[in-house]
Amino acid sequence: MGKAHKYIHSKIEIRQDQMKGFQHPQYVITINDITLNDYLNQNTRSSSFDLLVPPIELFDNRDQQKVLELLSFTNVALPILVCSDDMDFSCIVVAANVEETKDYIIWKTFGYGMDMSKPIHVPPLTFEKDVYREFVEAFKGFIQKYLAHEASLKECPDHISSGND
Repeated sequence: MGKAHKYIHSKIEIRQDQMKGFQHPQYVITINDITLNDYLNQNTRSSSFDLLVPPIELFDNRDQQKVLELLSFTNVALPILVCSDDMDFSCIVVAANVEETKDYIIWKTFGYGMDMSKPIHVPPLTFEKDVYREFVEAFKGFIQKYLAHEASLKECPDHISSGND
């Protein structure tokens, strides 16, 4: 007989909210009404995840497109948090290995880097598919809004002043 896996079903959301360490509201992923940062900190007994944010408003649009594409797939390493100073994949990246079962989406393992080469030892998270789909659509919506804003700035350079006018 195969091993039966029992997972606790979690609620997942993404929104803008005030976070400790930041002056302005940030995008934040919540798991069962606590931030993903706090979930990782509590389960690793650290504060290593305090100043990390979801990969929205990345400096490199190619990285941003990659996140947008990866959100549509399972059985991938999905970047879920990045360093708020660098806002790219060159510094700290926390990724989750996203797996799909018949009924659920599971963030089975966590690690540092896009290749998850350094494991983060925390319990897996399981989401009902419809709840996870809502999260993915909201995440994509925030990214698409940012990309549209960036595109509009490029089309209207008059909005950017050099200060030498």
